[in-house]
Order: sequence, then structure tokens, then C-alpha cells
Amino acid sequence: MFKRALPALVLGLAAALPIAGGAAEQATPMDHVPPITVTVVPEAGAPVLLDVVKAQRDGDGDIDVAASYHNTERKAVTALRVRFDVFDPFGGELGYFNGVSQDPLAALKAATIEWNGDQPYPISAALRARVTAVAFADGTFWQASDVPNAVIDAEHHRLLQIYKDNGLQALLKALGQ
Repeated sequence: MFKRALPALVLGLAAALPIAGGAAEQATPMDHVPPITVTVVPEAGAPVLLDVVKAQRDGDGDIDVAASYHNTERKAVTALRVRFDVFDPFGGELGYFNGVSQDPLAALKAATIEWNGDQPYPISAALRARVTAVAFADGTFWQASDVPNAVIDAEHHRLLQIYKDNGLQALLKALGQ
């Protein structure tokens, strides 16, 4: 009986091995997706410049982005927004997402940041990255000229802060000055 069972066992194992190999190949479909290319677009007058931006897909197929950048101003940065335009494999624009950093950045210094996953465009073939807004420690802002309503100017920010801190009466008093 053992002599008859051994060949059946060997044949059964041999038949199972290719199936397991095929299942392992199917478990990693991201291997067949082309890499994401990133083009950095310098924004005229931007106080923070992107040096290197890289993108890759994580195990779930979402986009992970890493960027290095530097502050060209003589004042500290409190927040930075980078816009990532997303393109399909044919060059058609799919949309965009923003990466925001609230890590402090001293004057004339460099830093790196990562934005991981949960981006709505896992099949994209290319990204275009550019700085669209910068907030400074002194309360001022810079924004790209083609970004409508991205940030409010310093006076509106000051008035909004008065309202938040002291209420409507203080705001009306500030407006009456």
C-alpha cells in the first residue's frame, strides 16, 4: 500500500507546486505597473524651492511621495503646500492632490518630507510638482499667482485673528480705526 501511495503523493505535490507559484505571482500585481515619473516645475518668485521629488507606489498601489526642498528667504517658514498634478499613461490630466507640511523650516535651510499613500490616483504614470503656497512665522504668506483663494493676505489674516481672539466687538473696533 505504501508503494502505491508514495507516487500519488509525489504527483499530488508536483501538481500543487505550479498552482502555488501562480498564486504568488498574482499576489504582487504592482510589479507590472510602470514607475511614476515626477517633473518639478519651478514657480516664479517662490520662497521655497523643490530640489528633488520622487514618487512610488506602496503595497496597496497608493502613491507615496518624498521631496527635498529649501527655503530661499531670510525668514522662517511655518507651512508649505505642494500641488501634484496627476497624469495618466497617455498624458491626460486626471486631477491633482496637495501635500502640506507644517514642519518648521528655518531661514535659508533645507528639509525633506514624505506624503504616504491614500492618494486617489493609484494608476497614474506621471506627476508634476510645484510649490503653491508658503506661510511664514511672521504671519505673512506667499502664494502662486494662478492659485485662486489659496491664502488670504496679511491684513485679512490679522482681522480674522482679532475676531477669533477677541470676538465681534474687537473686530468692529479694529475696522473702525
